[in-house]
Amino acid sequence: MKALVFTGYGPLKDVVQWRDLPVPAPRQGEVLLRVRARSINPIDWKIVEGGMKTAHRYPLPSPFGFDASGEVVERGPGAGFAVGDQVYVRASRDTIGTFAEFVALPAVFVAPKPRNLSHNEAASLPLVALTTRQALVDRAHVQPGQRILIHAGSGGVGTFAIQYAKALGLHVTTTTSAKNTGWVKDLGADEVIAYDQQDYREGGRRFDVVFNTLGGDYNQDAVGVIVPGGVLVSIAGPPDLEMIRVVGARPPASWVMWWLGASLRARARRAGVRYFRFLTESSGDQLREITTLVEARKVRPVIDRVFPFEQSLEALAYADLGRSKGKVIISGPGD
Repeated sequence: MKALVFTGYGPLKDVVQWRDLPVPAPRQGEVLLRVRARSINPIDWKIVEGGMKTAHRYPLPSPFGFDASGEVVERGPGAGFAVGDQVYVRASRDTIGTFAEFVALPAVFVAPKPRNLSHNEAASLPLVALTTRQALVDRAHVQPGQRILIHAGSGGVGTFAIQYAKALGLHVTTTTSAKNTGWVKDLGADEVIAYDQQDYREGGRRFDVVFNTLGGDYNQDAVGVIVPGGVLVSIAGPPDLEMIRVVGARPPASWVMWWLGASLRARARRAGVRYFRFLTESSGDQLREITTLVEARKVRPVIDRVFPFEQSLEALAYADLGRSKGKVIISGPGD
């Protein structure tokens, strides 16, 4: 089968290449999927460029890619799907490899594809949906009526998070550029702050929850706009103590990770704010929850552009520019 692999850590153009690999055989509890579509996420190039080496190292060369939608073509012993089932999935950090024609994954990560979506549409959802669900429900424990600020509302995570937060009954404020304000309002945002025209820290706004997809100074600044007892949950900030434990970092890496987050954790404590920085985990059960929302038309996929499988390298380069509105999809082969 054709697959993309990275042969070392560095720029995409230097270390990613096509390889012919054997079709994997599903093991106990696994299903073999023919991948009909996959989406690109920032973590894909972060892994390739070495940004995740502290948390996880891969044997090289290594296939990569987290999101997929496709059909079950073979099942291992104990796997709870039938050949021909149409499914979608977010691979785990240990099982990445969806930028390929086939991938074998634990069935517990897999869920039936929403019946009202194409494979391209379904492939856009798993990582952003699980990330948002685990941020808002598992960490922030949001309640209807709370006020949430979602940074980067026109990005891959932001476009889903706006819709999901509204489905949970939250009052949603999001940041985006002025040219995208009408577009994110159409996704359900109650208020939009155009970051190129105004500063979200001004105007006296206060939030119960800030969902930060940008990292950097946005984490430190967010503490100042959260009410005491509120929550800052980030997918791009310094690690919290739970994240250090989950990745199993040992000294000296664990000391470095602890030091990187010390200042923000201290500032959050002084303000009475809980801070979470987490890594998304794969879950077929949680994807089934998302399927229910999709089929009820409470959330929908947002796709920026679709590339054919043969142009996967071009798709990665395009996504790496960081200018897409929604998700970038790699479709096929054979569709």
